[in-house]
Amino acid sequence: MRNGIIVILSVILCAAAFLTRPTEDDFADLVRRQDEPDRRSMPERTLRKGARTERPERAERSLAKAEMIDRLLWVEVRRDGKTLYAGLFSHWWDSRGRMQRA
Repeated sequence: MRNGIIVILSVILCAAAFLTRPTEDDFADLVRRQDEPDRRSMPERTLRKGARTERPERAERSLAKAEMIDRLLWVEVRRDGKTLYAGLFSHWWDSRGRMQRA
């Protein structure tokens, strides 16, 4: 009985992972959101570490070079053989382990 419940829950978990994989459009939106110009005032930007200086054109170029690899339960985004992002359960994880909602 216990093994049957474990199997059923495992199948449900795999189905949820398969159905909520992020798409290529979700990744494009994520890249565009990250590379939007920072519209805060100068003192607010300097107080925050790592202020964004990239422009949207750079986001488009980096998106063009990226390769989407669709696994059965997750999605990987690779460029030059390195995995930059992994997508699972409608979330993206970058190579440093930070999570962002798709």
